[in-house]
Amino acid sequence: MKLVMKKELERICNVALEKQGYSKEDAARISEVLIATDMFGIHSHGTKNLYMYIEKMKQGGINIKANPEFIVEGPAFAVLDAKDCIGMKGTRIAIDKAVELAKKTGVAYVGVKNSCHFGAGTFYVAEMAKQGMFGMIMSNVDPNMAVPGGKGMTLGNNPIAYAFPRKGQHPITFDIALSVVAALKINKAKMYHQEIPDSWMVDPDGIPTTNPQYYQEGGALLPMGGHKGYGFSLLVDALSGFMTSGNTCKDIESWCFNLPNKNRVSHAIICIDISKVNPDGHFEDIEEDYLQYILNSPKAKGTDHLMVPGQREWEKYDKDEANGVRIPEDVADSLLKLADSIDEKIDWRDIDE
Repeated sequence: MKLVMKKELERICNVALEKQGYSKEDAARISEVLIATDMFGIHSHGTKNLYMYIEKMKQGGINIKANPEFIVEGPAFAVLDAKDCIGMKGTRIAIDKAVELAKKTGVAYVGVKNSCHFGAGTFYVAEMAKQGMFGMIMSNVDPNMAVPGGKGMTLGNNPIAYAFPRKGQHPITFDIALSVVAALKINKAKMYHQEIPDSWMVDPDGIPTTNPQYYQEGGALLPMGGHKGYGFSLLVDALSGFMTSGNTCKDIESWCFNLPNKNRVSHAIICIDISKVNPDGHFEDIEEDYLQYILNSPKAKGTDHLMVPGQREWEKYDKDEANGVRIPEDVADSLLKLADSIDEKIDWRDIDE
């Protein structure tokens, strides 16, 4: 485990992006998403990926010079053509638009087409919540799940995240993908030749399996809750792909396995200005009363305390904000490759965790 100060992480990420041709402003906005994601503890979607994003840029899979454009605009809706830009750039433009529209009309929808992997949804919904909004974001991805009763990778485990503000505290945040477990857990089991529960995936014949070696070899992840995860996966494609005339999961290639190819995922953002929909101002009081009802509900034997969604992530975020960002070794290895590629050194130190 490494400990690196937030400013140092910002410096390395900003320099790397600026050397690819990004403006200081764009580089800072992209880096902010990735660093916050590490601070939330979602390391699979944070700065670890910047080296790979830049490799994708170099091979033409991400358009560095893209200027995303709104191709549909209305009083409470818009559609952004991201033009193959890095996902964080286009998504932040779309989030800003959603908040702007919601402040005028109360509710807004913004869709995005021709985008790339945007990282973790937590950052974007938290940004909306900090401005007094209920925020939701979702994205389709390349196929990696089987349809219940089917075989092979047909559906995407399309992520969904939401957030809403909490008086005097960090927002409530919730961020999931729709498979029983993340592919990362399957790949880790493959690496260590471990068996997995047969509820996680199916083999090439569509039969539940304990053998993770079938993943990427004809097997597929299973949707959480069976038909429930299937239904939500379809919902995400409807709101993002259908609604924007963008790609659905069947047309999407992995952002990281085919670096020269465009990812071209679709996103959907829903934003509600709570002050307009709830003008009597009782939202936060009712919310807090309900959250305390949950937190003070009976605990199972051996449970010390109950938590609200996102609490664990915000606790890590606050600790990293105060003391420096804690980086696991796989993230550190990727950052070291990034620093070497731009002839920079990282000022960090080893810690026990």
